[in-house]
Amino acid sequence: MTAPLTFVTVVFEPELPLLRLQARSLARYLDPDCVAAIIVLDNCAGGMGRHARRAVLARFGPVLAPRVSFVRTAQLGMVGSTDGWRSQQAAKLLVARRITTPHYVILDAKNHLIGPAGADDFVDAAGTARGGTHSYAAHPLREGLERTLRYLGADDDTVERMIADFPRTVTPFVADTELARRMMDDIEAEARESFGDAFERAGLLEFFLYSGWSLLRGPGSPVNGDTIPAPILWPARATEDGAADAIREATESGAAWFAVHRRALARADAPTRRRIARLWSDRGLMSPAEAARFVRRFRLAYAPATARARVGRRLSRLGHR
Repeated sequence: MTAPLTFVTVVFEPELPLLRLQARSLARYLDPDCVAAIIVLDNCAGGMGRHARRAVLARFGPVLAPRVSFVRTAQLGMVGSTDGWRSQQAAKLLVARRITTPHYVILDAKNHLIGPAGADDFVDAAGTARGGTHSYAAHPLREGLERTLRYLGADDDTVERMIADFPRTVTPFVADTELARRMMDDIEAEARESFGDAFERAGLLEFFLYSGWSLLRGPGSPVNGDTIPAPILWPARATEDGAADAIREATESGAAWFAVHRRALARADAPTRRRIARLWSDRGLMSPAEAARFVRRFRLAYAPATARARVGRRLSRLGHR
């Protein structure tokens, strides 16, 4: 039997409504027996207020809410070293030092369940994290992968070989807790500075670093090659056809996970919004009226929330100078 898991999700100001949707979906579809703990990594510049935290806990429901804790990313030892998007990345690895389960599942706020999921969907019978691989030859993040692999000491031939087939970086991403700790200890010993400082200085990317270290210095591939289906509606595909394609992929693959990027939801036209809302109502996450209201309120709040996050980060940086 697969051991219980810790679920880690990261959020900043504009994504708070999506976090509430995610919490509701986990309450509905995630097998509670597979949940040891849920950690919300709060990357809001001013921190989530009491009202925001209470709203999230309410969506998790009476079974999961007692297992939820909130951790400010600054509490993980990154003050003065990382900021914003990169702090979210480093936090996903640094949190391993607070986790007691053998594996943890990393989520972004945009991820939500649209079908049942349990422990076996994340870790196989041999105790290996589920996760697929693919080519990065034409991927927009190829440069970031190359930079990370060279930071780890890979030569040209190794870089080319790994670019051809490397673990995917999409969430849900299942991490081996001890492996993540060993990787960070090794980076700190080699760099002679904190992991957060080393991560920022080298311009690293979290999943590339974790998987690359495992392949180059650790036990080998950190995933078993079994992709976790999790279609995403990206901003570039925020059209009615794009939404229809993503929903069709979810249906045909039997995906338990779906994701809508915040900018996709903010930019979507009316037909696209209706398709997204219909998916949520069809999967029992909201009534049709609730789904329509959720989308409308998200769009109204998005620009102000983004502006507040930008100002908060600017003030935070000034405070650390």
